[in-house]
Amino acid sequence: MSTVLRFSFNEAGSKDEVEGDIALAIFTAECVYGRPRVRMEARYVVDDDGATCVLGVDGEAGEAAARVFTGLTAARVGERSFSVRRLQEPDEA
Repeated sequence: MSTVLRFSFNEAGSKDEVEGDIALAIFTAECVYGRPRVRMEARYVVDDDGATCVLGVDGEAGEAAARVFTGLTAARVGERSFSVRRLQEPDEA
């Protein structure tokens, strides 16, 4: 089952900073699960202004990347400077 996580930042940062955190989170997950599995289980898009990021996750590898990204984000901007909403994606047949 797919899950979509929407990260909203109280103050827009730069798209490059957000993508840098995502790249590090994905690399970290790849160290544990391998690149092919992470490529299949994690995907993302960042708004041009860096105010919103959406992660799509499937399975343990995708969840790991999302958790690392959440930790990196909290360290960079602070726990109160962003919010995360978890939405279920309809299953694709």
